[in-house]
Amino acid sequence: MKSKNLKTHFDRNVFLTFLVLLCVGLILISFKINSKVDCTNADFKIISNSFTTEDLIEFNSIDGSGVEWKWNFGDKSETKYQSNVVHQFQKPGTYKISLQVNGQCEVEKEVVISEKKILISPELIPNIILPRNVRVGDEVVFSNDSDFAKTWQWSFGETLSIDGIKQEEKYTFTSPGEKTILLVVNGDRRHEAKQRITVLEKRESTRRPVRATPIYDPIEQVLDNSIPDALPDPDPVPEEDKKPEIKKIVVSSDDIKQKLVGYSNRSIDDRAIREYFCYSSIPVFNNSGERHTINQLFNAIRDKKIEVNNIKLVKNNKTGCIVSMTIDMKIKKGLFSKTF
Repeated sequence: MKSKNLKTHFDRNVFLTFLVLLCVGLILISFKINSKVDCTNADFKIISNSFTTEDLIEFNSIDGSGVEWKWNFGDKSETKYQSNVVHQFQKPGTYKISLQVNGQCEVEKEVVISEKKILISPELIPNIILPRNVRVGDEVVFSNDSDFAKTWQWSFGETLSIDGIKQEEKYTFTSPGEKTILLVVNGDRRHEAKQRITVLEKRESTRRPVRATPIYDPIEQVLDNSIPDALPDPDPVPEEDKKPEIKKIVVSSDDIKQKLVGYSNRSIDDRAIREYFCYSSIPVFNNSGERHTINQLFNAIRDKKIEVNNIKLVKNNKTGCIVSMTIDMKIKKGLFSKTF
């Protein structure tokens, strides 16, 4: 039998405590959700025309929500705290660049830094005037006709020392073979000139044997003297003693341009171009002043489409052969092209 006096008891303090704890929990969850940083847009871009030890490189954060930035350049330099910064690396190498945004979002990228470019001006390479072939024991004259030259240092390829310090030097080779002639003017080793010369074996003696004087009968000698003989032919000059005439080479920039195009599409070989050079491997400079060998040029354009904008030739004043050349050219590969 149920009692009519039974009542349900509910403590009001317990209910209030539960309600307060629920509100605090909701506040903490809301704060945690709102304080979480969105890192999806954290990024930066690197701006520079080149990446060498002489360049100032710009780094720009592209996260619009950023309010705090921390840059580390991987080279033990000071940390920077702006959104856009510039930095110069002192040594070549590969560096990891890290950016921390708003204290939580971190992005990393790599940059490769190379040595600063050493530009070479073809106009400052001295011209060496020399014969193509000489012989052991013959005195050879070497000279330079560059207007800008004030001092000279010659090396003729047989010693490790300087062989002369005048504008014109004489030298006698003591051994046969290919010799490299080196000339440095004004102490500028970046613009040194090199040319090869072939030294031939020493010429053998060409002394003629002494002929014995014949004994004539006096009567026969009188009769012989009364009959005029034809004048004897003069002794021919040995072929090796004849000096060949120097024929000046005539070639223009357009000629070389057409031949390079012909070489690139295999209509001619490299010998048709090298015949205009003072020596087989001349230096070739691009429009930025970087030095290459002629073989590097040939390898770069073989079986490629090329667009030659300009060629500047440096020639030997006496022979007209090409000492060096500067070329402004684009090499095409498919839809893309690159500058030589």
